Amino acid sequence: MNRDFVLYAVTALLVFLGWRLSRARRRRYPPGPPPALLTGNLQDIPRGGHEWEAYTALGKNYGKCDVVHFNVFGSHVVVLNSYEATRDLLDARGSIYSSRPRLVMLKEVKRWDWNLVIMSYDKRYQTYRRIVQQEFQPSVVARSHHSLMALEIANFLGRLLTSQQDLPKHVRRLAGAIIMRITYGHKVVSADDPFVSLAEAVRETNEKTPGNAVVDLLPFLKHLPAWFPGGGFQRQAAYVRELSRKMRSVPFEAVKAQMASGKAESSMATRLIESEDIPSEMDRDQLAMDCTGVVYSAGADTTVATLLNFVHAMTLYPEVQARAQQEIDAVIGRDRLPTFEDRKRLPYLSNVVKEAFRWKPSVMLCVPHTTISDDEYRGMYIPKGASVIANIWAMLHDENVYKSPYEFDPDRFTPSSDHPEGEPDPAKIAFGYGRRICPGRYFADDSVFLTITSMLQLFRISLPEGVKKEDVKVTWSSGLVSLPSAYPYTLTPRFEGVRELIATSSEVA
Repeated sequence: MNRDFVLYAVTALLVFLGWRLSRARRRRYPPGPPPALLTGNLQDIPRGGHEWEAYTALGKNYGKCDVVHFNVFGSHVVVLNSYEATRDLLDARGSIYSSRPRLVMLKEVKRWDWNLVIMSYDKRYQTYRRIVQQEFQPSVVARSHHSLMALEIANFLGRLLTSQQDLPKHVRRLAGAIIMRITYGHKVVSADDPFVSLAEAVRETNEKTPGNAVVDLLPFLKHLPAWFPGGGFQRQAAYVRELSRKMRSVPFEAVKAQMASGKAESSMATRLIESEDIPSEMDRDQLAMDCTGVVYSAGADTTVATLLNFVHAMTLYPEVQARAQQEIDAVIGRDRLPTFEDRKRLPYLSNVVKEAFRWKPSVMLCVPHTTISDDEYRGMYIPKGASVIANIWAMLHDENVYKSPYEFDPDRFTPSSDHPEGEPDPAKIAFGYGRRICPGRYFADDSVFLTITSMLQLFRISLPEGVKKEDVKVTWSSGLVSLPSAYPYTLTPRFEGVRELIATSSEVA
């Protein structure tokens, strides 16, 4: 009896496995490297830096396809290398493609499930997004945030004039100061501001301990104790959890204390604490703390990366810089700093800003989306639960869309006989897609515009004497935001009276 049972069980198992194998073979997944027998495509997933370039190359290697498929231990990954495929799936089929994968390391080990960027698409996500989006609508940005941006940019220019060699530090402080002022009403007055230092510590620690692909593919490993071989990531994750808790709670509790004493400056935090628009089933303080926390963690680094990439581009393309400065001098002159209202009269400078977002995007690979049901695209099967990654870098460097895509060329956006409307605005790609598009995109665009315009008005950006641009080697970090490595540059005031001009608008002596 027992022997018959075992025989039936083994036969049933073999039949089931044969059915699954034949079913998988009948399905036409997107093209990709052939999987190994036991590990699938584990060795084919790009690692070690510049993964966006590797994904692009893989797409070209396998039938020049803009949709590439990987299968690792039964987990499916689909990479989208073209705007057409990304628009068709993440935009047009947003009802299927708007959620996030499980992301074991980030959500369950590091416990970043409070972060709007990586939340699953559910009621909680929709509420959080609505609240953040309300704060960064174009009309709100213009009415409530432009004056604070202008003041902090003037302060940044003053610090830059004093110590040009500290550009990365000054850019980080600028981005942090704008966000902290708008989010918490907190004025950053020193380089070692405690709130900004907390956020910087979280960023630096996350850079050193990126999401562990093995834990994401084999979730049971999250239960490994820290002392067990291979479990060392648990200690780092515990440190990140505590830092991120402090990053959200410390400034938020400070705002509540200021409100209690009647000394709080109006900010996103005060508006949320007093709001009557919070669903009754949600914890008001938790929601407000999470939403304000995500604004800083998601907004500052992308601005930093864009501005550092811009300065790098100006050291390599002096002719672009000279033409932009000619336009600034003609429209604005040298008697006042630029304003947001100047933008409509600065068409070439506006194209420089677009090209800064395109040339080296701050986010090379978007945070993975996931499918909530099976789907078919161009006859290719995309299974439920697949991680879908939009390769932003590939789209913004597609030679079928952008002429000479590796060159920094603002003229590409000017209408021509070949492109009556100019080449596509990178904002359609760089800020995300569909129901996951960045709610702070208007804010980011405005702050980058005014910073770039102000820097070009006051400073000449160049390579140090004796340095040739072909000798400059820069790499970009992996992770959610890609930051450039250190590069050589020199900043020189363009005219007499720069210090006095800055002093008229800044709080820096």
